[in-house]
Amino acid sequence: MHQVAIVGSGDEREFAATLTDVEVELTEADLNFLRERFVDALERRALRILPSEDVDSPTPTLVQDHLEDPNMLSLSQSLAIRLAAVQRLNAKPGLLVVADAELDGTKCVLIAKVEHQEAMRAEPTVLKDGLRGISLEHINDLVFGELNRVYKIAILRQTDLDASTEDAAQEFEGYLADIQNGRNFANYYLGEFLGFRLADEPEVLTERFLETFSVVIESSSLNANEKIDAHAALSLELKSNTQTLDAADFIRKHIPAAHQQVIQRGAKERGLPLMSFTKDPRRVKNKLDNLRIRLGGDISIDAPADQIGEAGKVRVQRNDTENGEELYDVTIKGVPLDSVSNSNSR
Repeated sequence: MHQVAIVGSGDEREFAATLTDVEVELTEADLNFLRERFVDALERRALRILPSEDVDSPTPTLVQDHLEDPNMLSLSQSLAIRLAAVQRLNAKPGLLVVADAELDGTKCVLIAKVEHQEAMRAEPTVLKDGLRGISLEHINDLVFGELNRVYKIAILRQTDLDASTEDAAQEFEGYLADIQNGRNFANYYLGEFLGFRLADEPEVLTERFLETFSVVIESSSLNANEKIDAHAALSLELKSNTQTLDAADFIRKHIPAAHQQVIQRGAKERGLPLMSFTKDPRRVKNKLDNLRIRLGGDISIDAPADQIGEAGKVRVQRNDTENGEELYDVTIKGVPLDSVSNSNSR
C-alpha cells in the first residue's frame, strides 16, 4: 500500500506518492475481511474493461512484467507514481492497494484506490471514582468500513499467455468497479492510469438491457398482467429522463417479489451487468414507441406503454373458464375511433 496525497499549496499543489518500502503483512482474519470487500464489490458492480489504444499508460506492461517475473514492491511503487501523476486535483487523497489475486484459476493483479473516512469511536469506560461513562475518539483514517463505499477496484489478467512482449498490452482484460461514482467511472483512473476502456459502450449496454429483460420477462412464469406491467415499466424506464440504468434496481421496483430471484438469475446468465451504468438509448429508441400485445386468433394490439394496464386505456383481465383454459379479456375504453383500414396479418 502507498499513500497518494496532495503536497504544496496554491498554484503549486500537486499529488505525490509517499512510497512504502515493505509489503503489508495481514493476519488471515484481516485478509479474509479485505477479500470479502473486494469480491462483493466486483461481483455486484464490476464492468468488463479492455486495453485502450487511445491512451499511453504503462500499467498493462507493468502488470505483464510482474506476472512474468513477480516483484510486488516494484510494481506497486510504479503504479503509485503513475496514479499521482495523472490524478486530478479535485480528486481526494487516498491509499493505493496492489495485490496478487486469482480469477477463475488465472493469476491476476488487483489494483484499488481507497479514500480515508472519518468517524468517532465510542467505548464504555469506568472513571477513577467508579462512575461509568462513554469515551469518544475522533478517527480520520478509516478504510474499508461497513458503510465505506469510497474506493475503486480493478482486477487485471492476461488473456493470451503465449503473447509476445509487444502484444502483451493488447492481450489483457479486466473488471472495474467504481464504488464511489457508480456509473461515472473516473476517466483518469480508467484511461490514463489503468490504460483501459469499457468493453461495452453505454449504447451497447442499453440495448442489452432492453433485449435481456424482454426475453427473461417473456420466458418467465409471470402471469399475463404481470408481464404487461413489466414490459411497460421497461419501456418507460428506457424513455425516461434518468441518466442511468440499473438492472438490480429495475427488478426490485418492477418485478413481483416471488419472481425477482428467477428474473435476476436469467438476466445475469445472459451477461447483463446487475449494476448502474450510463444510459444511451440511441440504438433502441425506435423500439420504444409502442408495446405490442399478441393474442390468439392472429390478433395483436399496439399501444403506448403508459396506456396499457390498470391506469391506461388498454386493460387485460383474466377470464377464468370452467375448463381451466387460460383466456383473457382485453378492453379498450374511452378512445375515439380514428379510422379502419386493411392491413397485413401480423
